[in-house]
Amino acid sequence: MLKKAILPTSNNSRDIIMIIQGAKKRRMMAHSTVKAVNTELGLKPDLATVK
Repeated sequence: MLKKAILPTSNNSRDIIMIIQGAKKRRMMAHSTVKAVNTELGLKPDLATVK
């Protein structure tokens, strides 16, 4: 008799989580770089990170 395949309840595999964390890190680094450049130029815009 064959065993019934168990489907995962979510798609949170390690690879997916690693990709999401990497994207989050790159987004935060880009945001801080833009803030640093604007500070050097003397600009004070309201920045918002888009998710």
